[in-house]
Amino acid sequence: MRKLFLILMTLMACTWSLSAQTRTYHGTVIDATTNEPLIGATVMPVGGGRGTATDIDGKFTITLPQDVNKIQVSYVGMKTETVTVTDGMVIKLTTVDTSLDDVVVMGYGSSKKLGSVVGSVAVVGEKALDNLPTATFVDGLQGQVSGLNIFSGSGDPSSTDNAIRIRGVNSLNAGNTPLFILDGAPVTQSVFTTLNPNDIQNITVLKDAASVAIYGSRAANGVIVITSKRGAFGGKPKLSIRANYGWSQMVEDNVDMMNSQQYIEFRDKIGSPVSDEVRQIVDKYGISTNWRDQVFNNSAPTYSVDASLSGGGENINYYISLNHYDAEGIITESDMRRETLRANINSKVNDWLRIGLQTNLGYTKYSQNANVTSEGVYLANPMVFARMAFPYDSPYYYTFDDNGNIQWGDQAKYLHYCGFNTPDFYSGNKSTYRTKVTANVNLYEQINPIPGLILKAQQSVDAIDYRLDNKNLPYESYITPMGDKVGSAAVGAINTGSNQQRFERYTSFTYTHTAEYQFNLRDLHNFTVLAGEESIITRDNDFYALTTGQSDRRMMLLQQGTSALPKEQVQNLDNSTFNSIFFKFNYDFNNRYFFEASYRRDGSSKFAPKHRWANFYSVGAMWNAKNELFLNDVEWLNELQARISYGTTGNSSIDNYMYFGTVGSGNNYGPGDNISSSTLTGASNNDLTWETVESFDVGVRFKALNIFTADIDFYKKTTKDMLMKIPWSFTTGYESGYGNIGSMTNTGVDVNVIADIIHTKDWNWSVRCNFNYNKNEITELFNGRDSYVIPNTGLRYEVGHSAGELYSVRYIGVDPRDGKQMWLDKNDNITKVYNEEENSVMTGKSQYAPWTGGFGTNLRYKGFGLSVDFNWAAKKYMTNNDNYFMYNAAQGNGQNQAVGMLDVWTKPGDVTIYPNATEQIQFDTRLIEDASFLRLKNVTLTYALPQVALDAMRLNNVVFHFTGRNLLTFTDFTGFDPEPQTNVFLFKYPNTRQYELGVEVSF
Repeated sequence: MRKLFLILMTLMACTWSLSAQTRTYHGTVIDATTNEPLIGATVMPVGGGRGTATDIDGKFTITLPQDVNKIQVSYVGMKTETVTVTDGMVIKLTTVDTSLDDVVVMGYGSSKKLGSVVGSVAVVGEKALDNLPTATFVDGLQGQVSGLNIFSGSGDPSSTDNAIRIRGVNSLNAGNTPLFILDGAPVTQSVFTTLNPNDIQNITVLKDAASVAIYGSRAANGVIVITSKRGAFGGKPKLSIRANYGWSQMVEDNVDMMNSQQYIEFRDKIGSPVSDEVRQIVDKYGISTNWRDQVFNNSAPTYSVDASLSGGGENINYYISLNHYDAEGIITESDMRRETLRANINSKVNDWLRIGLQTNLGYTKYSQNANVTSEGVYLANPMVFARMAFPYDSPYYYTFDDNGNIQWGDQAKYLHYCGFNTPDFYSGNKSTYRTKVTANVNLYEQINPIPGLILKAQQSVDAIDYRLDNKNLPYESYITPMGDKVGSAAVGAINTGSNQQRFERYTSFTYTHTAEYQFNLRDLHNFTVLAGEESIITRDNDFYALTTGQSDRRMMLLQQGTSALPKEQVQNLDNSTFNSIFFKFNYDFNNRYFFEASYRRDGSSKFAPKHRWANFYSVGAMWNAKNELFLNDVEWLNELQARISYGTTGNSSIDNYMYFGTVGSGNNYGPGDNISSSTLTGASNNDLTWETVESFDVGVRFKALNIFTADIDFYKKTTKDMLMKIPWSFTTGYESGYGNIGSMTNTGVDVNVIADIIHTKDWNWSVRCNFNYNKNEITELFNGRDSYVIPNTGLRYEVGHSAGELYSVRYIGVDPRDGKQMWLDKNDNITKVYNEEENSVMTGKSQYAPWTGGFGTNLRYKGFGLSVDFNWAAKKYMTNNDNYFMYNAAQGNGQNQAVGMLDVWTKPGDVTIYPNATEQIQFDTRLIEDASFLRLKNVTLTYALPQVALDAMRLNNVVFHFTGRNLLTFTDFTGFDPEPQTNVFLFKYPNTRQYELGVEVSF
């Protein structure tokens, strides 16, 4: 009994001793800006003991050893704080300057801190998107992310012609554009011009399988996640008003066209002299027109005004913005007006229920010169006209008085000598506008039934209502003051017009449901499990009609035409459905070892019934080495992480109904062609299925000396079962059809380096650079073939070569003896007979640049700020089709030529690259040009008023800015613009140099 008593007393003493050695504290963690409780903030003792996390009210309880009196509190996007413990403490965390860049929004589930992400991702913050003079946010991404290549194909204000590629080209015929996610829902490229860049909080680029495989069938080309701005719970209302004015002009032109004297000399050289009349007007009146200066507007204005209101109460936050944008293009029939309205509202209904609504409504009215976007060469295309018009034609009509003095008249709509109608003639006799109404609406409901469990439902719609109003206006034929007849009808008679109307309605409904559960064991093992399902239902209804014969500009309705052909009355219907289930598992041990796995099963109506479903998956791991004990004391090393991932994704970016045997409209027959017919238009392929991309990625991230941060990734992507249109035997009755054939690889490296050189109260200076090297190679084609020529493109797909490699006959110059052209045949023998089919070879030059990147710097001193960004591409090539017309003596009688043609061969012994005037030039390697470029993409200078001035005016902030875009371009390419990514460059609308002044005032 006595022994038992002694044992009990000993146990009680031990218990009392242990109790005396620990203490329990209670506290709350809140956002310093909004005073909102922070759920899931990590609270760790400094010096030993177990940590904890805050609950749904931001509260925590922690037990500390006797010798521990400090705790460290951290939260995603917030500055980590170390504080001395007191019972009942309230800890306020502030947002760090780079928090938006540190937080990664992956699309499904909760956002993560960049340091805890297993996959290869990059975040572009709102600062990179501020003060963009263009209508699209895509322009702000150029050169910002290694492995993300963006090439703008047009300078039209309303253009969405952007080649956007993440780590190369994955498919030959299916789509290569990444999946875009806006606030959790997929959107189309129409959002490029209907989303105000100032409404974007950040953009996350997901590059490897670990980060994109959860998106399955749509993620083969990578994913770009756009997060719009939101208000803050408990935040004071903030009203910001921004106004900008700017102007645009053409970028550098590397070609000089002949002036009048030079063109007359050229015509003499080729034995086709101009008339004495032309010589006289040039010599006596000095008429010599640079049509480039006449055609392109050197100060096309741009206006924009937007206002935003953000804030919140205890249980609600809001962000509301309005935007007006108006831009004129640098050519005729090119302008855009946009109005947008965004409303983001989030509400905490109670402790366990939240709901939110994100809405972006846009209205756009714009015009685009259809002759610029066509594949043909038309004088209505101002880029064609600027190159071809005779320099001795005048932009104004003129006559001569009795004394021989020239009398200038109105602006010319028809050129006397070359017989061209001017771009102003075409635009003056057309009325073409497009309007687009867009709606991107997301509604979500979120339930937190127990700590750590989040149930979320989201319903979204991406809707587009498109209208085309295209009228060719009737006009009377007339005689110009210079005696030329304009119009095909008799003088005074009406050239009738036409009216085309098109209506299209596109809707895509996305329904997503997820369940996410986060928990930890022993404060060391952290788990996140996500399960979800998603359905996407897409509908597209398109109708257009055309009538001709309208004779009065006041009566241009469809029914007021005199002719309406059945083939010009067209309706298209497209429907598709996606259904998916997906799972994701995340684990980390003590913030050191991370593991992630995902699985997704997708079904698509685009594929044959027995091949509609496919499985996609990924696994990845990351080691946060800096958190190891053996590196804790290495003060110069701030971060060190290594990661590896592997996974599969799918591509279904083809038209609907490709696997069907299709029936279409045939030719009409019978009296008056009034009986319609049907015909088979496509054979069925019941084996058509998904294109799959297998991706491997290994990378490292480190930060040293609190200055240098670097991310380096090596990757290899293999595309299998490529979706491609392939030739079929004519015995099938069809020329070609889609199938799953062949494979292709993309192997490369991404490098991104940032240096924060100076960071003081008054000074901040940082520099950055990134580059990507990507090797694209076809490894297998179809039916055992090693090569396949794409007719009339200058391309051939060949195993062992890049998919974009140009295929052409090798041009070696002109024979000085006779001025004839010389080529190499396939056996490297010189020949003067051009044979494209027999002598074309792979040139080793690809339209896809293997080297791309960007670099820049940011400098701030007190209220002044300077940002400079460059982007570049190397070993990029295009066939410059413009040169076929500008360096062609055989066509020199009817159109102007480049100055270089003064070196045309005229007599034996002339050493030149330009053949004699009887030689028609060919599409050979002389047209292939190096389109590598370095472009000063952006220069922005800002000045913020000091706080003393703001206090006096009772304002929160006033910032003035100047922005210059595309100020300098360094390239050897002689076309209008080296940037488009295409195999053939044909009189494209050049990108523009832009200047903008603006001011932002916040209350």
